[in-house]
Amino acid sequence: MFKPLSAAILSLPLLWVLPMHAQEADLTLDQIIQKQIAAQGGAAKMKAITTVKASGNASLMGGQIEAPVTMTMKRPNLVRMELNVQGQSFVQAFDGTTAWMVNPFMGSPDPTKSSDEDTAQAKEDNDFIDGPLFNHEAKGNKLELLGKEDVDGTPSYKIKITKPSGNVSYEYLDAKSFLPIRSTGKRKQMGQELDIETTPGNYKAVEGVMMPFSIEQKNAGQTVIQFTITKYEVNVPVDDKIFAMPDKPKADK
Repeated sequence: MFKPLSAAILSLPLLWVLPMHAQEADLTLDQIIQKQIAAQGGAAKMKAITTVKASGNASLMGGQIEAPVTMTMKRPNLVRMELNVQGQSFVQAFDGTTAWMVNPFMGSPDPTKSSDEDTAQAKEDNDFIDGPLFNHEAKGNKLELLGKEDVDGTPSYKIKITKPSGNVSYEYLDAKSFLPIRSTGKRKQMGQELDIETTPGNYKAVEGVMMPFSIEQKNAGQTVIQFTITKYEVNVPVDDKIFAMPDKPKADK
């Protein structure tokens, strides 16, 4: 699900590592995907989730700013993130059609539409709950297994994902647990191309589905934001109105 923001170093005797690697090398892409779905909790439990609300803390600027954060997701592709920074609310949201934001640190507390690039990216990332591998054929995602790669000391399967738009990203699954431990890809923002790396970790079961309680996001190798989730709530009532861009307040006459 969450690309949906570190795994422990695997330390095993060589005599154990070699047979394990030989066995894993025989797995096909379809087998790896099925193991990943099973590791997350199974298709039935994942499909049963209609809403997710995550609460916790966000750390920005190398820990110089700490802010409470709430992330709310609802099928099929609605999402809202709200940060409370220095008493002011920063909001990013997508209502299924329009991406918008409230950024009081840019000089105005009014909601504004996001750029066409951000909106296109939000439309493409229409798998906020499941992630890009689950039910990938219906989403139009083409997958390619690129073999194995080390991720911070953890052997991982590297899977190339080509979206219907042609955009490419890469998902890394822990070769032992089969849970996602990293995703990478490029993203355009304000005319610049960003090299985004997202690392989820500290997985725990929530209603039978494994969810990350830590998420780190980097750009060009530098940490942009770190999330520490303290609570997940699933299938709680969520009003669609919270995802819609509110009207700007009318000026007093």
